[in-house]
Amino acid sequence: MEQYKLIAFDMDGTLLNSQKKITDKACEAIQKAIDAGIIVILNTGRCVAELEEYMEVLKNIQYINSTSGALVYDRKSNKDIYSSALDVDTVKAILDIVSSKNVMIDFLTRESIVQRDKIEKMEQYRMEVYRDMFERVTVKWEDICGQYLEKPFPVAKLNIYHTSEEARNYTRQRIEELQLGVEMVNAETTSLEISAKGIDKGIGLEKLCQYLNISLSQTIVVGDADNDIGAMKKAGLAVAMGNANERIKELADVMVADNDHDGCREVIEKYIFAKDIER
Repeated sequence: MEQYKLIAFDMDGTLLNSQKKITDKACEAIQKAIDAGIIVILNTGRCVAELEEYMEVLKNIQYINSTSGALVYDRKSNKDIYSSALDVDTVKAILDIVSSKNVMIDFLTRESIVQRDKIEKMEQYRMEVYRDMFERVTVKWEDICGQYLEKPFPVAKLNIYHTSEEARNYTRQRIEELQLGVEMVNAETTSLEISAKGIDKGIGLEKLCQYLNISLSQTIVVGDADNDIGAMKKAGLAVAMGNANERIKELADVMVADNDHDGCREVIEKYIFAKDIER
């Protein structure tokens, strides 16, 4: 068996269960891996601010591949290892497409910035499971498009939450027609995640491995959704959760239990410590 040195866990749909919690068993397995010298990282579409509430139980995790590869961050030294953002002109062009539509816009840097009155309507955008988290951790603007245009800045990732798949498809089509040169990934039910050209979780993983002098063949990547594809293609071992979509299951080398049945613990026990575990 390959001697793996790094394991990367996606958060939503993977390390987090359906209640957006990390089980005690998963935390214990992660700490066991860290104690054995394995580097455990979070490999997530979330920004740093959206992860802080989990850091008490994951306090020994040092590295985060956040905002789908746009920002690789060292928590202990409070240092960016790698970053790549959407430029201002591109963000403005995307806002021009969606500003008149019924969408919820989320700017991700280290923080998550949303429009205040959209939070109470998150069920319209099929994002109600995140409402409590958005209430707690986001920066809330009164007029997200207007305030951004007054003081624009590069954005690590732009999430646009739509009311339907048809509305999301329209946004994708318009961005493609304008040839804006971005990466787009469908997420959740009607969400569109937009990153700079060439940026995905695989790039972030590659940059971190270069920094740590670890071969990509010595990594395990665990995920469930389309924004995990880039990292899973580069991993030494690609692991699909039992709840993963069909594209992820087809891509994966192996599959484990779903996120409500300690699939992440299973990964560590089977592929780090090579033990069978009790279900």
